[in-house]
Parts: sequence; C-alpha cells; structure tokens
Amino acid sequence: ISSFALFHKFSIENQEVYWKIVLKELSIKFVREPTSILDAPDKSKKGGTWFPGAVLNIAECCLLPWPSQNKTDDSTAIVWRDEGFDDYPVNRMSLKELRTQVMTVANALDTMFQKGDRIAIDMPMTCNAVIVYLAIILGGFVVVGIADSFAPQEIGTRMRVAKAKAIVTQDFIIRGGKKFPLYSRVMEGTSAKAIVIPATGDRLGVTPRNGDMSWKDFLSRAAGRGHPCTLQFINLQMP
Repeated sequence: ISSFALFHKFSIENQEVYWKIVLKELSIKFVREPTSILDAPDKSKKGGTWFPGAVLNIAECCLLPWPSQNKTDDSTAIVWRDEGFDDYPVNRMSLKELRTQVMTVANALDTMFQKGDRIAIDMPMTCNAVIVYLAIILGGFVVVGIADSFAPQEIGTRMRVAKAKAIVTQDFIIRGGKKFPLYSRVMEGTSAKAIVIPATGDRLGVTPRNGDMSWKDFLSRAAGRGHPCTLQFINLQMP
C-alpha cells in the first residue's frame, strides 16, 4: 500500500483483514469476543451488524498494558503542565499510576450511583478531568460533557436534557494568574449533586452547599473497595 487511495480501497475490499489490524493497533480488548467482524448478507453494501456479540469497556483498553504494542505499566500515559507553571518541567503519569487513580474514582462512583447513570463533567482539561472521564466510563456510567465556559442557564439545560444525576467540577478556573468562578456557576445552574475538585492544592477555595462533596471526601468513599490496580471487581458488562 503506497497511497491513501490504495489504503482506502484495501479497507473496503478486505474488511475482515483491515479491522483485525485496526483492533490490534488500537489495543482493543473485548470482555466477550465478537462472533465476526461484520454480519451482513452482502458485505459489499452498507449496513449489517459490526462486531456482533461483542462486549467491551473502552476505558479498560486505555488502562491495561499491551506488551505487543510496547505499552507497559511504566509507559507514560499522560503528559501535562499545570496552569501558571510554564517554567517548570512537565508532569508525567505512568499507565500504572493512571490506572490506580481511575480505579479509585470508579470505585467511589460505584458507591453512589447505579450503572447507566449519567454523570457530567464541567471543568478545564486537566489531569483530573482525564481521570474522572475514564472512571465514569470504566464504572459503567455515561459521561455528559459540559464546557467550562457555559453560563449557569446553559449548564442547567445540558444537565436537564441529559438527565444527569451529578456533576464533577472545580471550585475555580485558573487562567493567566487569575481565578474565575466555576462552582458558583454550577450551583446556580443545577441542583444536582456536585463533586468539587480544588483548582490548586488539596483544599477547596469554596464551601460546598448541603449535599455536595469535596474531592477529598468523595475519594474517601473508595476506601476498602479492593486493590486499585485490578479491574476484576468493576462490572464491565456494558455494551
């Protein structure tokens, strides 16, 4: 294959081979393997059922090592720099460290919600945002994304339309050395339970309203829920 056009043609004419290659390259792990790649009477036409019978949790695929793809527990999973620390070295988190933190959050969520519940995220793209996003999916819940620029009314509309049971947010947004309120906008927009992460340090810069939780109190709910580096006790049977 020497051109995109030939590659495209190959993917259409050799669907079974092509998608097996893609699954391997993307390190896709199934909880239950599909019975075939595509179940269709005429595979030359659109339609049919892709990967019939398959069950997977895509977050699990992001968190497990895959030696054949040089993806080990020590591999770097996230690279980031905190706002305001432009002159400092970037932070790095290994796959094992990421898995540990995601499992902790997933276990804490599991003590509060039912599989399939919708949980919103309204915060900047931070390391914690990635952890929360993966944890919601891993635990069998549904992510509702809300832009951190939304006004209270827009937050309320998104929460109502999505039927979200809770929202994970930050006390403030730090940009250009200034603090901009975020949790206050969330409180004004929705009465749903909020889990509030401090933008800096370990202590919140706001007082949570009744029924809301600090990040520290939320994480404490995962205590005693099993070893955070195993995926076996999270119910992954979600299509």
